[in-house]
Amino acid sequence: MKCSRCQNEDVQYFFENNGRIYCRKCIAFSTKTVNLKSVKNEKKIYYHLNYSLNLEQERTSRLLIERYQNHQNSVLKAVTGAGKTEMIYGVIEYALNLGHHVCLTMPRKELVIELAKRIQKQFFNIQPILVYGGHTECLEGQFIICTTHQLYRYPRMFDLLILDEYDAFPYRDNEVLKNILMNSIKGNYVFMSATIESGDVQVLQRFHHQPLPIPTCKVMGNFMMLCHLVYQLKKYQKDKKPVFLFVPRIEMTRQVQKFLKFFSIKSHCATSKEKNIHQSLEMIKSHEIDVIVCTTVLERGMTVENVQVIILHGEHPLFDKETLIQIAGRTGRKVPYTNGDIIIYTNRQTKAIKECIKDLQQSNALSAIKS
Repeated sequence: MKCSRCQNEDVQYFFENNGRIYCRKCIAFSTKTVNLKSVKNEKKIYYHLNYSLNLEQERTSRLLIERYQNHQNSVLKAVTGAGKTEMIYGVIEYALNLGHHVCLTMPRKELVIELAKRIQKQFFNIQPILVYGGHTECLEGQFIICTTHQLYRYPRMFDLLILDEYDAFPYRDNEVLKNILMNSIKGNYVFMSATIESGDVQVLQRFHHQPLPIPTCKVMGNFMMLCHLVYQLKKYQKDKKPVFLFVPRIEMTRQVQKFLKFFSIKSHCATSKEKNIHQSLEMIKSHEIDVIVCTTVLERGMTVENVQVIILHGEHPLFDKETLIQIAGRTGRKVPYTNGDIIIYTNRQTKAIKECIKDLQQSNALSAIKS
């Protein structure tokens, strides 16, 4: 016996009720599915950017289209800030104009909302359908942008499925989500991330060709950590530099926010339990607040001009090498602010911190050789 949705074959997860067999592994997902209709577009679908792709981005875009034309799956490894979103626009445009059904999916709702905003402004003659928990009124369309949790609705529906940040929580360690995702594909996929070992397609440079910023590790006790933190934040406040302050636990965000208030540092919290994350992002972009105190919910996909990054208690096991690389990648993403601070305050220099710094230095060395 095999579950048609999550591919489970372990008999202990199956049970029968009123003559119907259920799979406990994926029973949390609704049985309601969508049947996407065939599409014939009257107008050509296209995208427009207010800037040009560089040669490396153009090459990667063409390669992804060629691989899709040849019915090949692709894994794209691109350093943080390489502009991988823009590099997939070509293959999305190509597939949509063939009448194919396309899905752009990622593990976290915050990433879905942020990316959908960009795509809705940059694609024309197509209305992307946005689907995530609490936003499921409209489910049918040629171009779906959704969280991986919503893919159970679309069994064998997508000619092209693009999974961004495929090594991110909660998708990374969830076999049910992985199987549901694979079950939604009837054509080919493109998986993307900056923190994977290798890829069929690789981009080693940021779009502006400047090196990746390297974290600075500051080892100290808890009291000195807070003293240094306040000093550094007041300095950024004076220079009007926005800050992402990463902490390892949700309850710490409120504690740190209250602490910063004593020093007239304006902050908002961003965690998986907060509903106003995008409002906080807009406020920090407009300098209405100085700091966003956040968990790893903001480690990927979020771009704020000239943002500086601080990690508090970098010794916490939550901050593994991949997470630290992604967090470091929030800085230096936009011209002219192609550099930025990444300060890790920690009780000790962990293996993950050392490996993160080493990996980023190696990426810069490889990029320099290629240049």
